Amino acid sequence: AIAGFVLIFMIASVELTSHSKFCASCHYMKPFYRSWETSSHKDVECNTCHYAPGIRSKIRAKFEGILQVGRYWSKLYLKSKPWAEIPDESCLREGCHDKRLLEGQVNFNKIVFDHKIHFTDLKRGKQLRCTSCHSQIVQGEHITVTNSTCFICHFKESEHYPQISECTHCHERSTLVSEETSKYNHSIVFNSGFSCNKCHTHTIIGDGEVPRENCYKCHWETDRLDKYDETNLMHSTHIYSHKIECNQCHLNIQHKITKDIDTIADCLTCHTDSHKTQKILFTGEGGKGIAHSMPNIMLEKGLSCKGCHIFHEESGGQVIKSETFTSKAQACESCHGKGFARILKEWETSTEKKLNEIRAVYSEAGQEINQTKNSNREKAKKLMEEAAFNIDVVERGKSVHNMAYSQELLQTSYGSIKEALRLIGSSYKPEILFASSKELPTQCSSCHAGIEEISGQIFGLNFPHKSHLLEQKIQCDVCHSNVRKHGEFIATKKSCAVCHHKDTTRDCAGCHQIQKTFYEGGSFNGYDIPKDIMSEAEAECTDCHIGPQNQIFRSDKNKCLDCHEEGYDEIFSEWQNSVQDLIDSLKTSLKEEKKVSLSEDEKAQLLNIEKTLKTIELDGSTGIHNYSSIEEILTNLQNTLKSLEEKSSNEEKKFH
Repeated sequence: AIAGFVLIFMIASVELTSHSKFCASCHYMKPFYRSWETSSHKDVECNTCHYAPGIRSKIRAKFEGILQVGRYWSKLYLKSKPWAEIPDESCLREGCHDKRLLEGQVNFNKIVFDHKIHFTDLKRGKQLRCTSCHSQIVQGEHITVTNSTCFICHFKESEHYPQISECTHCHERSTLVSEETSKYNHSIVFNSGFSCNKCHTHTIIGDGEVPRENCYKCHWETDRLDKYDETNLMHSTHIYSHKIECNQCHLNIQHKITKDIDTIADCLTCHTDSHKTQKILFTGEGGKGIAHSMPNIMLEKGLSCKGCHIFHEESGGQVIKSETFTSKAQACESCHGKGFARILKEWETSTEKKLNEIRAVYSEAGQEINQTKNSNREKAKKLMEEAAFNIDVVERGKSVHNMAYSQELLQTSYGSIKEALRLIGSSYKPEILFASSKELPTQCSSCHAGIEEISGQIFGLNFPHKSHLLEQKIQCDVCHSNVRKHGEFIATKKSCAVCHHKDTTRDCAGCHQIQKTFYEGGSFNGYDIPKDIMSEAEAECTDCHIGPQNQIFRSDKNKCLDCHEEGYDEIFSEWQNSVQDLIDSLKTSLKEEKKVSLSEDEKAQLLNIEKTLKTIELDGSTGIHNYSSIEEILTNLQNTLKSLEEKSSNEEKKFH
């Protein structure tokens, strides 16, 4: 009797637990039960969907039902959210949606949707399930279509799979040219060839990223969390093997019409990709032939464009005025201090020179490649296209947005051009255009990239960085030091002379242009200088500046006695003393004259006198290279200064 009672109880339990009403016995299941009651599946029992067809699934359902009852009475259900999976076999069973894949296209919210395309093929490398799109995300709606899943699949950017974001994938032309299906007839739009985003902007909001912390909602095991970057494994486990809603892991992507004026009036509405080259430079990504990224340090520190583009310029009419953010060199100094405006100017100068050089190389190489019949011609052309792209990025994007990356782009372009020439067997060998990291270490190149194109003045002489860095391979720390002051110039005339005076046959005028002008004659600051008497006698620089050991040195009065009789050494001293007295006198007079009030014209005259005086001092011979001309110029300067003093004195008397 007891056995019979147990048997009857078990049969009754099996029957009772097969009905959907039993699910609602547990209070936490009531919201799901109510949504099912009002859905199109209200006549289908819960077990029919939640378990696949077959006796094995039916037995599994009974055992899991008993476990759920136990969890309910023991209150273990409080420790986790109710969870259920619906296998595809349940949906596709006979009498349900078994023909869904063969029915072709259906309309969903005016969107044409084809189940067969989505269900039978891999979508961006992912196998979808019925519940990938039909889920229980929306509270109160049972197995409804979740739009957010569509948007994540279609709009999320991926390194491995292209976006399926073309509007025509979902919005068919036929539905947009009919007044029955669209409020606006888009025929004129299609006929004119307009792109959708000409009118509809900011329709995709969000990036669908997966924050790592979302994993902690379900997992705590280190071995599982370590597989975060294994994207294919993550999707096969969570999407195909189990029904996990996309937004459990992904941040939402919205696809909607934006009605916020501040958003739709954004510059990008009209200026599509107008700053693409600047973005490539600033992010240090997107150049051809460069595998590693080189972001601008300012981007890494989170600075926005307005960090530099801070100068406002008014434009527009009398009634409504607007502001345009432009940038000037002073923007550098507002954060970095005095002197950085000069670095900006050097960047611009260096880049322009480099662009001119590489354009010339590109042009000549391009002509050879276009004319060649070599079998590698197409490969060479491909390399030239990459070089042209990089050159264009630097030219349009402005190197100031990332000087180091600009140099890398141009250097890569140079390398591509050389490789293209090698492929066709060309004999053309372009000159070296770029410094290597050995000559220009990273700590210097981050700010001083392109310095090889900059020339300066040292000891009154022209100093080209290019020949010293690229040809002589002299490193920065030979002339500069950071010990006492950043970039302090520590080279001396003596240290320069170690190299420059080694070859006694070199043309002195290469460095000593001022000395050449005084000695051999020429034009100088408005003065026509005749040859010195020694130059007329064809005496060379080396006649006076070569020492006993055949070394170049700074000669003194004793050198005169090698060729002249006694007494010429005294003339040497008299000339130098006379010129030095004139220089000292002029300096004193200049100092006094600057103390009085002067007109703009008088100030210009003083500046010209100072400039001339400084050049004579830079000559370094104190009159010896051309005593008569230098003495005459200094005397003229002295007379000019005296007339200015007298004029100032007379003006002062009138005032009093």
